[in-house]
Amino acid sequence: MEYLGFVVEAFEQGPGKWRAKILRSSGKPLITGRKRIWQFITGVDAATASAALLMALDAIDAGTFSCAAPTPEKFWRRRGRRAKAPALDDHAVASAQRATQKGIRRTRLPK
Repeated sequence: MEYLGFVVEAFEQGPGKWRAKILRSSGKPLITGRKRIWQFITGVDAATASAALLMALDAIDAGTFSCAAPTPEKFWRRRGRRAKAPALDDHAVASAQRATQKGIRRTRLPK
């Protein structure tokens, strides 16, 4: 059966143990990213085929397969290369210079 862009099929895994398989009707993977998931099979056995289909439809309705793929983090891939320093704007503060011993004057407070 087709439901909201997904193909849901019920199958009998063993005698009286029904599960459902979910695929995209477009042929694209359900979840993209490092590991692509092309199909999902429900993990709980149901007594009837209709109960297995209802479990699969509940998973689709919950939005399990509709989230966007996470964006890759660029700085995890740099491997030792430093990032370019951002340009200074009006709100940025330049880095402080290191104080030297000659630049510090000792003063005594009057008693």
